[in-house]
Amino acid sequence: MTRFAFVTWDGGGNLGPAVGIAQELAARGHEVRFLGYKGQRASIEERGFPCTALRQSGGVDLYRDVAAEQRLAALLRNVWACPEHLEDIPEALVDHPADVLVVDFSMQGALAFARQTEMPVAVLAHSAIAGLVPPPESPVGAARLAATNQLRVAAGLPILCRLNGAWDHLLTLVTTIPDLDPAAIGAADSIHYVGPVVERFPAQTWDSPWDAEDSRPLIVVSFTTTKLWDQCGRIRNTLAALSDEPVRILVLGADASDNIPPLPANATARHFVPHGLVLPSAALTVTHCGHGTVTASLAHGVPVVGLPNPAADQPFLAARLKQLGAGLALDGESPPDAIRHAALEILSHPAFRDAAGRLAAVIRATPGATGAADELEHLALAGSSLS
Repeated sequence: MTRFAFVTWDGGGNLGPAVGIAQELAARGHEVRFLGYKGQRASIEERGFPCTALRQSGGVDLYRDVAAEQRLAALLRNVWACPEHLEDIPEALVDHPADVLVVDFSMQGALAFARQTEMPVAVLAHSAIAGLVPPPESPVGAARLAATNQLRVAAGLPILCRLNGAWDHLLTLVTTIPDLDPAAIGAADSIHYVGPVVERFPAQTWDSPWDAEDSRPLIVVSFTTTKLWDQCGRIRNTLAALSDEPVRILVLGADASDNIPPLPANATARHFVPHGLVLPSAALTVTHCGHGTVTASLAHGVPVVGLPNPAADQPFLAARLKQLGAGLALDGESPPDAIRHAALEILSHPAFRDAAGRLAAVIRATPGATGAADELEHLALAGSSLS
């Protein structure tokens, strides 16, 4: 039995793959604990894993009601380049010893600690590296790199020319397919693409309001449920776009308390339904293009209309889907007419579904959580982070 500690934060799409890998490790008899933030502790503990809030940094409310620029500054200071992680993580490991540390790719303070410890450390990147890591010449990339180098200098570590340099020679598990990530070309041997990892849920059903004989195409509307972005406008525009079309609409991540208009006759909303229950019968997904929703759709051969939020990997993935012929990328604030046109174009041209089907075959061939757990077990046996 090996003790694994996952260092993470409440970034939305990063948690599902971490939990999916943790579930596989636990099923093999290993012990798993999460180290992170108070705001995510209840959610992780509901999944059956202990979660320790980091002493100094873990009490920060990452989603308090502030302006976007203040929120980004808080994320930079308290997550992406947090000096306190250099103290908080070893302190947590004294109270809860671990044999292997698995660190979220974005947490540069934790990655700096990885260079100071003798314990094996792996890095977890939940989406395409080319989309996750901002270029150093971009405003966000420059700010993150400067803050990272400031904490590294204070820790006696060499500065980085690029954020990815923090992972050099560390086992890095990337839970996507190379087709979605141009950074896979020429990637170092320490970077392993294991494919999408899906969290396991207890056996569930969902109460579809439609007759089994209803042949209208099913469109799944699924936007982020994190508090970083208000998705109500995207949902309203999508409903307005499709309300008069001969389709069925399932809105996920919304319920009656959300600020969305009354549902049209061809739509229903559910707060949560596992993608695996509905996507096998879907014809199209309309989404913000978070990696989890994108790869869940592609895994079932479902093309995508992307309405990305203007950050993280979402614009990148939307554009990549368009390049691969498996979807169309729109501005996230597109009006109903544009959304309607894109949806009908995909529904009327089988080439989009064919392209999504080809990517589904690629995803089926990946090892996913099983492969990730294999790599982590090998790292534990080797006893060293460096390759």
